[in-house]
Amino acid sequence: MLRSLPFRPLRKTRLYEEVAEQIKESIFNGLIKPGDHIPPERELCEIFNVGRPTIREALRTLSIMGLIEVNTGKKGSVVKDCDIIQYMEVMREQLSWLIKVDEKTVEDLWEVRKYIELGIAHSLACNANATKRDFEKLGRFIKKMEACKGDIQAYFPIAVEFHKELALSTKNKIFYLVWEIFHDILLKGYSPLLEEIFPQGPSKLLEANIGLLRAIKSKDHGAIDKAMEIHAEAEKRLIEVKKKT
Repeated sequence: MLRSLPFRPLRKTRLYEEVAEQIKESIFNGLIKPGDHIPPERELCEIFNVGRPTIREALRTLSIMGLIEVNTGKKGSVVKDCDIIQYMEVMREQLSWLIKVDEKTVEDLWEVRKYIELGIAHSLACNANATKRDFEKLGRFIKKMEACKGDIQAYFPIAVEFHKELALSTKNKIFYLVWEIFHDILLKGYSPLLEEIFPQGPSKLLEANIGLLRAIKSKDHGAIDKAMEIHAEAEKRLIEVKKKT
């Protein structure tokens, strides 16, 4: 069965990426299922017409992604029973690393996150699945943020959890998983520069989050946009500060 998989000989320079991509596609398309054995290294070398170092690097890449359990024996590596949550976790780690090395990537990520946050807020305002308990929990986060007074370092992690809770409250797993990608990026991107970005403390951000929750409850989509504009201004300030440093 595995011999009939649509693998192709390779001709590009970074061959291990091509190998990993073809195997990944076959896993995602269901041609190789959880529990199946990928052919052993020797056989893969023949299928792809490459050397063992290329195959080993491809298998290592797939293992890091959580898609396979590497086995160098005769039976070959085993496809793991992974799901979208596990794959999103890998993406989060990769994006968290990118924020350290690529300024343009940082700006692109902030832009994407802005629209994700807007989508979550507007969805929650229209969402009949959000319960009274959900809104009570969001209200408790507001109280925790208020208790931080002018301490931006204490305030910020709570604010991040507040926005995480907004995503959870939509009851849309994809909204939550996509938002979760940005969790580490937010903390690592902002935390070292909080005093410089917010010299006046968290009062303006707190006001925006209070207004955001109020707007979601009242289904006021215009007010949601206005509250999120304040967060967008903070992110512009972050990019400016990072460029200076």
